[in-house]
Amino acid sequence: MRYLHIILAAFLFYSCSEEDSNITPPEQRTAAAIKDMADKLTSPTNGWRLEYQPVSGSGVYFMLLDFNDNGQVRIQSDLTANNREFVDQTIPYRIDNALSLELIFETYGAFHYLFELESSQFGAEFEFIFIEEDNDDLIFASKSDLTDITIIRLTPASASDDQLFALDQSENFQAFDGITPVIFGGEPPKQQVILNNKNISIFWSVDLNKRVIQPDFAGIGTTIEEVLANGNLVNLTLPTGYTFANDGLQLLTPLTFTLNGENISISSIELTDFQTTGESLCTLTMENTPEYSGSIAGVGSATIKKTLYDQSGFSFIPDATLPYSVNVLFLFDGDFNSLSQGGIIEGYFPTATGFAFNYGFDSEEEPANALGFFVEDENGITQTYLREFEVQEALGNKLAITLSDNFYYTNAPPSNAEEGLTAISNLLFEGGTVYISDLGIEGSNVYRLFNPCNSYEFFLVGS
Repeated sequence: MRYLHIILAAFLFYSCSEEDSNITPPEQRTAAAIKDMADKLTSPTNGWRLEYQPVSGSGVYFMLLDFNDNGQVRIQSDLTANNREFVDQTIPYRIDNALSLELIFETYGAFHYLFELESSQFGAEFEFIFIEEDNDDLIFASKSDLTDITIIRLTPASASDDQLFALDQSENFQAFDGITPVIFGGEPPKQQVILNNKNISIFWSVDLNKRVIQPDFAGIGTTIEEVLANGNLVNLTLPTGYTFANDGLQLLTPLTFTLNGENISISSIELTDFQTTGESLCTLTMENTPEYSGSIAGVGSATIKKTLYDQSGFSFIPDATLPYSVNVLFLFDGDFNSLSQGGIIEGYFPTATGFAFNYGFDSEEEPANALGFFVEDENGITQTYLREFEVQEALGNKLAITLSDNFYYTNAPPSNAEEGLTAISNLLFEGGTVYISDLGIEGSNVYRLFNPCNSYEFFLVGS
């Protein structure tokens, strides 16, 4: 009986060993899967075409990817940021097989640049999981997205696909980013699109990183003065992603509206002539702004100009009840430094706690229009020091003032108060004009005031 157990054990061991010998070891299966994917990626003669949309709602980046069997991939893209660093770049790639096949772009390139936007919160990716083949296409999904998972499709490229890049148009659009607020995330640059044959202007903002256009409003006229004088404004609220193709700007969702008896529909704008001789936004520096000429199918010629007009700032109006004010920390110079701590305000008014802006303020004591500071005196009592101004123009969100030599104090000020108020207010309103936008903070009227002459920014809170 003892021998029978030994024979049975030997038989079972032999049977299991024979069965195991017919199973491919995991490491061989992994290597085969990786090689198969590498063969697929390197097989197209002209590489792959990719229209990369990092998240739903964003715009599209056009790319060509050419993988070789030495672990390198040439990536051509229409991403012209960083002085065209990502327009044509060869970097290493890797294929892994963990829970599934993964395609990983290893060193810094276009995908990594997009991944880092908005402190890496944009939603772009440089690691992708293989999903399936669809005819000749390869389908991948973003690896790290928990929601809004990005699906990308690699399609075999044709020999002429490298002619589809609109690099000049992409790069020229970056020029509109100048003279734009930047504090606390800043604001996307704004453009005025003039439909010359229709006597209509469209105002929108352009997120150059996400490639998203946020329409604001349209009106009758070719200047903001004409548009506001006509008063017939159409609110435009539906954002759209965009891309650059066929020498122009392509909207992923057409912009449509009716104004002045015209039904307007814009799917694309052919961009033909780019100049940097547009109107200056500051009368002191006379720094020209970018301007694009082009045409829109079914609409006619169009001109795209840099602007700072923003309908959200139209709500900044004279307040007879309370002055606008803000903590003294929220005034910044053109290098993003607070004018308070270590700045000019601390130099003149080291105990200043707040900034005051009277705009149509109905008071028996204080001037209706004045700006200045709340300052604690030696007894810890808050005093108000103000310099008066006259409003020269309030056009939409544009406020032009002239500072006067009249000052107001609730109590005897220090000897340098007038000098300080003069120096600080001259900086804030250098050139005399600021543009105002509403930060859109729910439950609060918080406004940004931006000076295009020196890029100073300061914030005010309404009642």
